[in-house]
Amino acid sequence: MFLIGLIGLASSQGVLHAAEKLTLRDCVDTALKNQPAVKAAREGVNAGRGRETQAASPYLPQVTASTGYSESRSIGGAIGDSITKSYTTTLSLNQMIYDFGRSGNTLDAARSGTRSAEWDEQRVAQDVVLNVKQAYFGLLQAEKLVIVSQKTLEQAESHLSQAEAFFRAGSKPKFDVTRAEVEVNSARLGLINANNTVRISVIALTNAMGIDPAQDIEIDDILGSPVAVPPLEQVRSEALRNRPEMLKAEADIRAAQARVKAGTSGYFPTLSASGAYNWAHGTSEMGVFQGDVRNSWNAGVALSMPLFEGGLTKGKVGEARANLHMAEAQRDTLRQSILLEVSQSHADMESAKVRIEVMESSLQKARENLEIARGRYEAGVGPYIEITDAQLASVTAETDYVKALYDYQLSAARVMKAMGRAEP
Repeated sequence: MFLIGLIGLASSQGVLHAAEKLTLRDCVDTALKNQPAVKAAREGVNAGRGRETQAASPYLPQVTASTGYSESRSIGGAIGDSITKSYTTTLSLNQMIYDFGRSGNTLDAARSGTRSAEWDEQRVAQDVVLNVKQAYFGLLQAEKLVIVSQKTLEQAESHLSQAEAFFRAGSKPKFDVTRAEVEVNSARLGLINANNTVRISVIALTNAMGIDPAQDIEIDDILGSPVAVPPLEQVRSEALRNRPEMLKAEADIRAAQARVKAGTSGYFPTLSASGAYNWAHGTSEMGVFQGDVRNSWNAGVALSMPLFEGGLTKGKVGEARANLHMAEAQRDTLRQSILLEVSQSHADMESAKVRIEVMESSLQKARENLEIARGRYEAGVGPYIEITDAQLASVTAETDYVKALYDYQLSAARVMKAMGRAEP
């Protein structure tokens, strides 16, 4: 509802153009398309899929082609100098038949790693959404405080005019005029600071959206809109069930379990089949060219059994089990951290909600007191200090009310993010 500039949203490029007011959804969508952190997390998922492909490769035949040329010379001998040249081309095929779960568990670990990367991508996206919400509500708060500062300046200028009129009439001292002038200057300084806060807030929002921070924007005012948040127990259970961090931790544990099994399979043999076909062409020269073509093939099955590796497999299994236990401990730590985050965010939201109700009443009383003080001063029966005190109380109440609205929206956004629901 506050005019900061003229903008529009070109979602294909993530650039703001024509005059159009942005909603919170617009800002979130722009951020998810433009934030480098989201792009990096997405590439992490692609890397995980690449590791899956690598882990699945032992199930497929490994075909290799090679070709080579060699030449040898023999000097002297019974038949004199001779030159032997050979050309060889080989096509070979190898196929793993059975390796006691080594490849299967490695593939399972890679798949769980990809799931972990996908959940991490969602975590990054939810962090980006929360940052956008914080910047969005911060800009709305800054804009509302500009209005409070403008109103304060208007009231201070009105008080100055009244004090000057009383001073010229001889009914009030010069002190009232100078005090009013100080208040006007203070109000002007407050307005300057408030406008600067808006500019900084615009930069913060555009930065959270991942777009050019030099652009001005206009956003929709939803600072006073209510937010539907479930009870604390439901929030806790949903957080443990849906948080990307918890789901990522479970995927990491599954990957670690598969790596333990893959490492253990190193104690067992590997059965594989292989075959090759060779094309060979050789020549022997001693003044006369002679050609000889020799083709051959071979095939076989091999069983490879590790007998002694110097503790290599034992070390790998020990490392994998330690990583598994570490992943389980990290999951338990994360669970406690999430429960703490949920409880704190929910408590902050409830506190902000109560503060809004209290501040609505305080704001109404502060405004009434300011009108009473102004009326008494204009009637010549009240000192100027009453206006000063009432004005300060009114500004404080206005500011606290706006901050309570901001705290409520931000804490509600944090509760939704803690539940794994970061979308607006």
